[in-house]
Amino acid sequence: MAAVERNMVQIKEHMKRTFALRREEIVATSPPVTALKERLPGLFHESQLYSEFLWITNENLPHLFYGSLDKYAPKLIELYKKKTSGPWGEKMEQLLTVYEQQEKNDINVIRTVALSGLIIHLKEDSSNLFRICKDEMDFQEGTVALVAMADDVPGGVPFSTQQVFIVLEDQVVMSSTSWTDALVCLFGLIYALHLRYPEKCIGFFEFIQG
Repeated sequence: MAAVERNMVQIKEHMKRTFALRREEIVATSPPVTALKERLPGLFHESQLYSEFLWITNENLPHLFYGSLDKYAPKLIELYKKKTSGPWGEKMEQLLTVYEQQEKNDINVIRTVALSGLIIHLKEDSSNLFRICKDEMDFQEGTVALVAMADDVPGGVPFSTQQVFIVLEDQVVMSSTSWTDALVCLFGLIYALHLRYPEKCIGFFEFIQG
């Protein structure tokens, strides 16, 4: 077994043994993310984060998230096509126009449109939560945010990204090459760190949770 794999196994075993005490501390005292990242760096690795979510909820996060999303995405998109009037309807129409220019058989495109449209459908402001930038220095603000680095963002929708940074308490804690994968990790972190949903997007996260 390679050293890295051996270390990850040891980290997982340690995290499992200490789960109950760790969970009690996080729920009771809400330690700063900086402190948790210094003490528990393994918690900010994708595989370990999914394990933490499993121990908390008895659910496989990516399987649960994508299973539900892929089931309902086509129905959501059809619903969005009926919501193209009024100020929010104009935003939806812009999203759908961009969607029509994409590869329809690309599951990532379908997932991205379904999630982007959900924010519009719920009439929530995601401008502070979901951000686009071309320069890493653009994401210094924001308590909770997904910052997608991309050169071409049609209609402001991150179909294809170079990297997506997950920001908590004004610092990058994780990253992914996929916007939807980064969103899954953000949802997992909110659970694992016992954080509140972003105030202006509570409905969005409650919909995902449900």
